[in-house]
Formats: sequence, C-alpha cells, structure tokens
Amino acid sequence: MMDFPVGNDSQPDHYSPQAKMKDVAEPVLGGDTLAEEEELEAQPGSEVEEAEQLTDNPVPNVPEAYELDYGLPDGIDPHVDRQFRQFAHENGVSGEMAQKLVDFHNSLETARFQDHQTQTGEWERETRSLPGWHGNNYRKNMGVANKALQAFASPALAKMIRESGYSCHPEVVKTFYNVGRRLTEDSYVDSNRNTGRQKTIGEILYPNQPI
Repeated sequence: MMDFPVGNDSQPDHYSPQAKMKDVAEPVLGGDTLAEEEELEAQPGSEVEEAEQLTDNPVPNVPEAYELDYGLPDGIDPHVDRQFRQFAHENGVSGEMAQKLVDFHNSLETARFQDHQTQTGEWERETRSLPGWHGNNYRKNMGVANKALQAFASPALAKMIRESGYSCHPEVVKTFYNVGRRLTEDSYVDSNRNTGRQKTIGEILYPNQPI
C-alpha cells in the first residue's frame, strides 16, 4: 500500500473564513440600500444638521405664539383658530409646518369651491334644457318660481338656497315653479255661495283637501 505524504492541511490566513470576514469592507447581505444607510450614518455632521433643523423650526412655547396666515380677507372663525393652534402645539408641530398645513387646507378648499362652481353651472344648463324652459321661457318661468319663493320661503331659507348654489338646481326650481303656478290661480267661484273669493294658501297647496 502506497503511503502518501501527509502535508500541512492548514491554509494561509487569507483563506480562513475568519480572516476573510475581517477583509470584507462592504456588506453583501442587505442590498445597496443598507450600504447607503450605513454610509450616511458614517458621515460626520448628519446628526448635527438634524439638530440644527429642529432648532431653526422650533415648536412655539404656547399655542397663541403661532404666526399663521389663513389667507382669508375676513379672517377665520376664532373657535377654529383656537382649536388648530391647540392641536398643533399638543402634537409638537413647528411654526413652519403649521403654516404649511394651513396652506394645504386652503388649496383643498379652493379645489372644492371650483368643483362646486362647475356643478352649479351644470345645474343651470340642466334647468335651461327642461321642456318648456328654452329661450325666453327661462326668464318667464323663473319669475313664477321666484314669486313662490318670496311668498313661502323665509329670508334665511332664501339666503341658504342662494349661497349654496341650489338656486339653479332643476329640482329646486321646478318645485317653486309649480307652487308659483298654483299661486296664479288666485280666485275661483265658490259653488256653494256662488261668490268669487280669493283662495287661501292651504287651498292652493292642497287643492284636493276639503275646506
């Protein structure tokens, strides 16, 4: 039986796993994102910059110290202003971020208002396209509807309809127009006494009900 020389099985240090791990400078596991994060953490001054940013945008000592521009000519409801300041202060919102939140809310309100304007314009077009409402009939029929509104709607209701944009909504307009048409039938002959008299509001609105 042939004897093979037994050599030294030990390998140089650069082949050992322990030595190899010491030589690895960049992580293999975790991907490029992990390497980038470790590189950022190793950069001097990153924590200092973050601290400086917090110092530049501190949280006011009291809610009243926020300097806010709501961008409204008539200002904002004091209750809403007070609630927002309290919320921002309790949640550690800086003055700069508080103003950004106000600006963002204003942009949403502007978009909502524009959408509503578009909708009211669509309602008016629908009303003008109703059968019998084309051309000059639109103004004439609106006169009848407004007569009913003035007779039955309170000033508060009229203001609400006007400000909400429902003054051109086809269903609202048709309702007051139908009431207005009944108002034009303001007299009839009482068959029991054969005398002409003016109808009551109840008789106009509910003609089938007994007197």
